[in-house]
Amino acid sequence: MSQNITLENGCVKKLFFKFALPSILGMLIVSLQIMVDGLFLSKGVGAQGLAAVNLSMPLINLLLSIALMICIGGGVLVGIASGNGDETRAKGLTSLTLVLLLTTLLIISVLLLSNFETVIMLLGANDETYVLVKKYLAILIPGSIFFSMPIFTETFVRIAGKPNQVFISGSVCFIANVFLDYIFVLKLGMGMEGAAIASCFANMFGALTLFHHMRFGKIICTLKDIKEIFYNGSSEMLTVISSAITIYIFNIIIMKNIGVLGVSALTIVFYINSIVNISLYGLSQALQPIISYNLGANRIDKIKDVLKVALKSGAAIGLTTFIGMHLFGDKIIYLFSNGNKELADLTNKAIFFFTFAYLLSFINIISSSFHTSIEKPFESAFISCGRSIIFVLIPLFILPVFIGEIGIWLAIPIAELICLGISIPLMKKSLKKLPLSI
Repeated sequence: MSQNITLENGCVKKLFFKFALPSILGMLIVSLQIMVDGLFLSKGVGAQGLAAVNLSMPLINLLLSIALMICIGGGVLVGIASGNGDETRAKGLTSLTLVLLLTTLLIISVLLLSNFETVIMLLGANDETYVLVKKYLAILIPGSIFFSMPIFTETFVRIAGKPNQVFISGSVCFIANVFLDYIFVLKLGMGMEGAAIASCFANMFGALTLFHHMRFGKIICTLKDIKEIFYNGSSEMLTVISSAITIYIFNIIIMKNIGVLGVSALTIVFYINSIVNISLYGLSQALQPIISYNLGANRIDKIKDVLKVALKSGAAIGLTTFIGMHLFGDKIIYLFSNGNKELADLTNKAIFFFTFAYLLSFINIISSSFHTSIEKPFESAFISCGRSIIFVLIPLFILPVFIGEIGIWLAIPIAELICLGISIPLMKKSLKKLPLSI
């Protein structure tokens, strides 16, 4: 760990990109994997299949948010322990994190399946989508342990100082998912069940490629450590939960104002949006091991330097994607619309307004991750909830009344703009409060 993250005389920028590039590429592959699912479902099931996936996403994101909370929370403690030179504690906390992850997901899956019919209705499924949502979630809920395992392996491989392995894991996951989607969805005609099975197996294959890099030890299981894992990771969980709630509310409003076609268009928008957000999350995750380690080692100058590099890189990603979508967005949408002109036109309209968020979101995402890394989960959660739900709901409920469906697509860009007024001052304040380097 120390050989990979400590920089006595090295270049912060070089170290950051050593962690960031594999992380971004790995998460981009995950994003492409999600889009591949959509492509196969659009051909194998149709627009209703895309709508069913989006209606299922709030619950899927809830399960992933729990996994993310536990893994990120454990990762922060492991990173700080490694920075302090306590490798025995670091290994023990890694083992504890895995046990907490498996146990928690198992309990929640049992609870969800015990109330399955009610859960599906609460997600907003109607007569057109009910059966499809049920088929999809009947696989993904019990398979959440397999589906979320790469979150654990990739988090701790980065902390172990081997970020390049994340790219390998993502590549295995992507290739397996394309192959299995083709077999299950198209060749065997299994539709929604096929896509769900493919996702579970593909993610598990990706995770297995990293398990031999894990550094386990005798489980450290004190109540304080468990509380800190859940507390430190709570902001990351709230980020995903807030997004899940937002998707849920979007689905309800769009079903009411536009119908199933509108939810299908939203699904395509979110597929494309996932490329940007996952790239930025990959960037922000590269911050976590570097900042946590240098916080433990009391090298605050390195924390400030790497934060500057991350913000510049995030700006480049946001601007490039914004320009690219305005130039080539219609070609990407055509792949998902499967010849449905009405769906393509509606999605193009949504994308035009939605992409303005890309010029702002990188600051909020990086600021949230930065606060998690310095053990300030409350500030991180406040930023995450602000951009994901609090500041989204205000324009989402108000604007459509005055400007129609355009107000729906403008809700997220406006939320990102409002959130900047919170995230930038908080980041400046937190930087000033960091202790001086020794």
